[in-house]
Amino acid sequence: MATVELRQVEYFLGVVEHGGIRRAAAALHAAQPSLSQGIRSLERELGIELFHRVGRRMVLAPAGKAFIRPARQLRRDAVTARSAVAGALGLAGGRLDIVSEPALSADPTAALLGRFRIENPHVHVRLQAAAREDSLTTLVRDGECELGLGYLPQPLSGLDSHIVGEHEIFLVQPSDASDAGVPIPLEMLDELGMIVVPKGSAQRDFFEPLLDAAGVRTRIAVQVAHREAILPLVLAGVGASLLPGPRAEEAARRKAVIRPVQPPLRRQVALFHRPGALSSAAGAFREMALDSRITSRTRDRHRQESLGGRG
Repeated sequence: MATVELRQVEYFLGVVEHGGIRRAAAALHAAQPSLSQGIRSLERELGIELFHRVGRRMVLAPAGKAFIRPARQLRRDAVTARSAVAGALGLAGGRLDIVSEPALSADPTAALLGRFRIENPHVHVRLQAAAREDSLTTLVRDGECELGLGYLPQPLSGLDSHIVGEHEIFLVQPSDASDAGVPIPLEMLDELGMIVVPKGSAQRDFFEPLLDAAGVRTRIAVQVAHREAILPLVLAGVGASLLPGPRAEEAARRKAVIRPVQPPLRRQVALFHRPGALSSAAGAFREMALDSRITSRTRDRHRQESLGGRG
């Protein structure tokens, strides 16, 4: 039976995640010869070739691709075990790995992590931002991150999830628009040129059924690949868009016109993780996030009142 060392697994994942021996060695603070030897030892123990050596490059072999997920699970189990030991000391140490949608970076992610760090200053936190919507759940399933925070809907099959908040959706228009703060009926959105993300994205999948049910056929002014492009286009006068409360607040600070939608639209925020025991740090964060949900509802009411009065 193969005896696989965690250090060898970390070397393997280092090459995969950093794109080569040199970068992996720098990231892991290891000598390149030691890292190369560790991967060769791992291949001998497993009896498979994980990489094809092409000149100085290392290209994942089919067996290497298949080994990524179990390798990340081994690393995650080791982190969980270390955290469990730290938990016996009252979270005097340990590590929390979490991934969040960029749109949630301020609320609730930053607020929750700020409170968590105040209460647990010795826990090392690693926060990742998902490059794509579908990578949120992938990073959690593969064990790269223990917890994920994202808007629903998400492809959550096989994961445990908990609703930890919700954001009201506001219509955001260029600064020269009228009726700032005045609620707009949902059916009137079909009179506006909208800035939208592509079909198949979680944001579009959330809005389209609601608009279809109201008989709204939005007129698309611009379709963008990334949500980060929406607000600059609105501010430039290209069109309007629907944005959650935290993004609407940012838009209002930049002089966009903000209007509540009637009936109100709300998008839920979920915390999700793989089934089974969590590390002490992740378990503490989950409980804190669930306890904070009531506070976030109160904050959203204040947000609606403040946005309703801005122009």
